[in-house]
Amino acid sequence: MVGTFVGLVVLPLVVAGLARWAAGRRRRALGVGRAVHFRGRMEGRTGWLLVDPRLDGPVFLGRDGSAVALPRGGEALGATVSAVGRSALEKVSLRYRTPQGAVVRLGLATHDARTLGEWLGEEPRTVPVTRRTLLPAAPAWAVFALAVGLFVGLVAADVAVFGKHTAAEVVRVDRDEEDCTVAWDGGVERASVDCDAATVRAGERIPVVALPWPLLGDAVDTGVTPRVVAVLGGVPGLLGLGGALVVNPLLYARRVRLVRRAGTVALPQAVADSGADEEEWPALGDDLRYASLAAAARHADRHRPEPRVTPPRRGPGRTSLSPWAWVAVTVLGTAAWYPLAFSGGAVLDDHFHLGHWRFPLFGTVGIVCLARIGWVVTDRVPLCGPVLRAARQGGGKDAWQPMRYVRLCREPGEMVLVLFRPEGGDVTAPRFLQPLSRSRGTGRRTVGGPAPVGEALVRDTGAGPLVCEIDGVRYLPAARATEATADPARTREELRDLAGNHLRPVGAAR
Repeated sequence: MVGTFVGLVVLPLVVAGLARWAAGRRRRALGVGRAVHFRGRMEGRTGWLLVDPRLDGPVFLGRDGSAVALPRGGEALGATVSAVGRSALEKVSLRYRTPQGAVVRLGLATHDARTLGEWLGEEPRTVPVTRRTLLPAAPAWAVFALAVGLFVGLVAADVAVFGKHTAAEVVRVDRDEEDCTVAWDGGVERASVDCDAATVRAGERIPVVALPWPLLGDAVDTGVTPRVVAVLGGVPGLLGLGGALVVNPLLYARRVRLVRRAGTVALPQAVADSGADEEEWPALGDDLRYASLAAAARHADRHRPEPRVTPPRRGPGRTSLSPWAWVAVTVLGTAAWYPLAFSGGAVLDDHFHLGHWRFPLFGTVGIVCLARIGWVVTDRVPLCGPVLRAARQGGGKDAWQPMRYVRLCREPGEMVLVLFRPEGGDVTAPRFLQPLSRSRGTGRRTVGGPAPVGEALVRDTGAGPLVCEIDGVRYLPAARATEATADPARTREELRDLAGNHLRPVGAAR
């Protein structure tokens, strides 16, 4: 009973918060002097930021083998979401100014960016030396493997302790499927279990374990099933232990050897001067600036064979959709509900004729779906309060900033506002990409949304999303905003995907 409760209720919540917990462990590991290697990007180069007591300070090790020293004691200038596209994992771009005045941009996971922003801004201090060697923080995959092994072990313990051990009579032997139909409790209870069909005969009695709630009425054999359970639980458990105690320390030691072999260098001049003029975006081509994106938006609005975009039904002075409906869609909006419903139906109805194997198979799918739903809920609940407060507060010159926008659509209802500064003309580069929540239009079979090009009042919620007011309607966000300059290469790919084949050169008919 205890194992069933832990497996069906507690474990999904644990898996949902695994990444947050792992980030917390890395943060605590920094405080006690453990080695922590953060995977991320620095100025567009992928690699690892090594915080290791075997090195003199934090070092960024690129995949090309280069090592760049990153001194502490500087200032974290800010962090913005840099994950563009349809990635499910959010990334944050952290801008950090070193004590020497160099500005560097680091791409990290959300909680790691917060941790490193605070840690890099602190003055270096001496960590007390201990006689015992502190192992590096275990990776998330090793912890997950240990959790899987623990879950299987708890289920097995639940069956072993609370299950009913009895000798059941063999009613029928299916030699093709290698299983037997057995009966116990005077023939009242019947179930199909694995057996040695070559030696077992009808009328014999074999030992079985009648499963406890919620699998009452089913049973497992005491020969084949324990060996299968031992493999299902032992293999992930051994992988998790091996990863935490052997593989991860060896990987950390290898990266340290690569840094020592390459030798650390100071930040290059190009990185040091990168913050001198942040208004420019030399990596972005002219075909993706304001004029061309505006022409693409107007052309798509006229010619694409999709539902037309009309103003939202709620009208000026209100939000694009009901705030409570927006909260429900934002918090519960994940495709994991579909496989969860499918796995639940497959567990209740043995349509695929899997027998009792449908419980671990579709049960695992259901647990993964619950973990995904829990992850989405815990990630998006903190956004609701700031967004609703920003949408309900009145206007003001300081709170609402004027910007130009271009509305692009990936699919009907999936709109993204590409925001530009009000000055700069047709060659202005994008500043933010803000997805909009789906709303209903004023006409039949239309989608609610703003005009393809126009001006907006933008308010920063402080939590990542932006609230945009256009023609008196405040459009609620569908996700966090993305700073266009955080990762130019990925932003170009996202903009080209949004604009499709309707890009027009500057000066085309609008």
